[in-house]
Amino acid sequence: MSKNILIVDDEPDMCWIISQLVQSQGFNVVTAYTGEDACLKLAKGRFSTVFLDAKLPDMDGFDVAKYASLLKKDKPSVVLVSGYYYQDDPVIHQAVADGIICNFLAKPFTNKEFINILMSSQ
Repeated sequence: MSKNILIVDDEPDMCWIISQLVQSQGFNVVTAYTGEDACLKLAKGRFSTVFLDAKLPDMDGFDVAKYASLLKKDKPSVVLVSGYYYQDDPVIHQAVADGIICNFLAKPFTNKEFINILMSSQ
């Protein structure tokens, strides 16, 4: 049975690119373009990993990550994807230390960088 990956980004092109990479590794993909939609999908579905944009139109990506971290069963690994923050940003370090996110991926990223993080989050 293939694992489900949730991709959350307000840019449809970014969702499409990430979806192609995820599917090329044999995983199922579900997408959300808003934080609210992501939270609804997290409440109803089971996901092994969430690739989450830090800046969404309706809410901050960290709020979605906090919601995901509170799920009682099947808590997913959350990878924050951002062109706003950077790898050594204190905010990122704190989110990892607090268990809100498990990893960070800076935009733009290479296919190899993405696949390495996808596979390590499983």
